[in-house]
Amino acid sequence: MPWESGCQTMSALFGDHSTRFFLAGKGGVGKTTLAVAIAVQNARNGTKTLLMTTDPASHIGLVLESEIGKDPTAVTGVPGLYAARIDPREETARYQQAVLAEARERYMADTVLRMEEELNSPCTEEVAVFRRFLWALLTEEYDTVVFDTAPTGHTLRLLGLPLSYSQQIAVKAQGSEESRAVDQEEAATMHRAMAMLQDRHTTTFAWVVYPESTPIQEAHRGAQDLRTIGIETGAVIVNQVLPEEVCVHPLFKKRYAMQQRYIANLGEQFPGATIVKVPLQAEDVIGLTALDDLVESIGIWD
Repeated sequence: MPWESGCQTMSALFGDHSTRFFLAGKGGVGKTTLAVAIAVQNARNGTKTLLMTTDPASHIGLVLESEIGKDPTAVTGVPGLYAARIDPREETARYQQAVLAEARERYMADTVLRMEEELNSPCTEEVAVFRRFLWALLTEEYDTVVFDTAPTGHTLRLLGLPLSYSQQIAVKAQGSEESRAVDQEEAATMHRAMAMLQDRHTTTFAWVVYPESTPIQEAHRGAQDLRTIGIETGAVIVNQVLPEEVCVHPLFKKRYAMQQRYIANLGEQFPGATIVKVPLQAEDVIGLTALDDLVESIGIWD
């Protein structure tokens, strides 16, 4: 898809009914900054919005110049915007405490001791993070949720977990009536999560790239992997594009031409996806004023 036929408004980029936005890609391509910009603009358009980062290295607090914790907190200066982060260590500790508190009420001490040992296994962190991700995906407390995700491999694993868990639950054939009821409830939750991720009307999945070979190739492979579980790419956001008018030096003219060649091929690599170009900013995007300037430079919002 050539840029001229790309998006011109917020609704064109994300669809009129999208309520979940995912930004993914190689580490360092600007996912966090763009996720924050999208969340801020959604909130300013009157939508109660949650900005959730699944990347432990994320700096949404730096961009917003606000303290961001594990629980959603209102962002000063942007009514209707809340932000939170998923910290693996904190989520694991919270999950362990909750499980053990329930176990102490229901089981004998030796059983609780065995559960404590099991909860120290490496898979506990994955379960804890996944449960928090599920909450953010399925919550009805917010009109929209914008996800700033971890680098590609972690994101693919996280998004594939609802299907993986559904398959595991489906093959369970033993257990008490109570445990089967729990399994059925979990299966229903996983089905809802997967259905939301696969629904292009409610969820938009965007890859953030630089107009360079490595990040585009990584995003392309990631998009193909997601397609195998029914998740389609809705947009490709090309960050740090050189404006033609400033490329007067031969070095930058050559660099600009290279970038444009990569951009021209994105329509074939990501069929059906909207292509958005984000111009290179003169300074770091930190604070609401800089975010407003970034949004204005993109020019895609109503």
